[in-house]
Amino acid sequence: MSEATAKEKMRELATKAKEVVADEAKSLADKRTELDKIEADLKTYSDEVALHEQARRLVTGADSAPEVKSPEENADLRVKSLAGQLVASKAYEQVKNAMQSRGRFSISAEVGLKVANPVNEGTTIVNGFPSGQGGAAVIPEFLPGIVDLRFRKLVVADLMAQGATTSNQVSYVKETAFNNNAAGTAEQAQLPQSDDTIARVSEQVGKIGHFMKTTDELIQDAPAYESFLQNRLVFGVRLKEDGELLSGTGYPSVPGLLGRSGMQTNITVGTTASPAAPSGVIDDVYAQITAIRFNAFVEPDAILVNPTDWQKIRLAKDANGQYYAGGPFTGAYGNGGYSNVDALWGLRVLITPAIAAGSMLVGGYQECAQVFRRQGITVEMTNSNDLDFENGLITVRAEERLALAVYRPGGFGLVSPTW
Repeated sequence: MSEATAKEKMRELATKAKEVVADEAKSLADKRTELDKIEADLKTYSDEVALHEQARRLVTGADSAPEVKSPEENADLRVKSLAGQLVASKAYEQVKNAMQSRGRFSISAEVGLKVANPVNEGTTIVNGFPSGQGGAAVIPEFLPGIVDLRFRKLVVADLMAQGATTSNQVSYVKETAFNNNAAGTAEQAQLPQSDDTIARVSEQVGKIGHFMKTTDELIQDAPAYESFLQNRLVFGVRLKEDGELLSGTGYPSVPGLLGRSGMQTNITVGTTASPAAPSGVIDDVYAQITAIRFNAFVEPDAILVNPTDWQKIRLAKDANGQYYAGGPFTGAYGNGGYSNVDALWGLRVLITPAIAAGSMLVGGYQECAQVFRRQGITVEMTNSNDLDFENGLITVRAEERLALAVYRPGGFGLVSPTW
């Protein structure tokens, strides 16, 4: 290789080295790898130039020819590392001389080094990865499963008796009136006549259901989502059922407990505090329990209460600031330990947003009502619905059919506080 060619190659390598250092898109590791290769090539060409100059001196006898500089000494032809730049700086030389002459004193000097931007992870997330230059190399830790939304606890259906039906109607005969004229009767006297009235009652089976659409790819690539989707559809049906059994208006869904004719009227006992204060509401609840016992001859077993209403009752205090239902650590008026069992007048309290604030339903749920299921919750999946097959979609649906029989509407009664 000629001397001119070798020198030209050295100039090209120097230019390339500057470009590598200035390229902010490259990582520090990539820059170091490319500079090491440039340094090795540069030494090869430098040795070639030195060989030509040595041969020229020997041939011409020009002892005064300039000495060939090594690659380490030729700063213009070699890109030094950060450490190399530091050692070659004047500031470093000053510090070294001062330490040699004065002993080990703390001496500082400012060394100017031109470096590329630091390679870091970055503090923000962009397109799912940290925003720094090295962020894409950080592998995230994927946690299994899906963090689902939370919903209210389902309580209404479990309060009532359960049954099954094979028809689209649930029909039963109900005694609606009994005129009892039984009386003491003398010998050979005519007995008094009593009357009894019965009627057939029919409950229409309603349906609750919904569907979702998803893609072929998601079902194929994320099998866990398929089961999550099915479970979510099932829960959606049960969530709607929980509300309909309480306040549904009827077919095509289910007529609920509220609004049934024959329920006990809302009773307010004779106290000036009722129903605006918690203590008065507590009295009203007991009055409703008594009305159900007296009029329907049913023993109530539970009370449905909205969380905000229950909070007002639990936090009710007397004139001395003492909690009626017991404080956060002890029982009522300091007697006994704290209980996390929600009860009022000995009845179980079910706290649920399914019943609106300002309404409390007292009832004999097990004895007076029954849920009949014509079809349990079914989940079906198809890709032949509408244009699903052409569009690569899958339709998943969940549905159930059920009816609610309320045998004794008088076994239920509302308390409606006006806080």
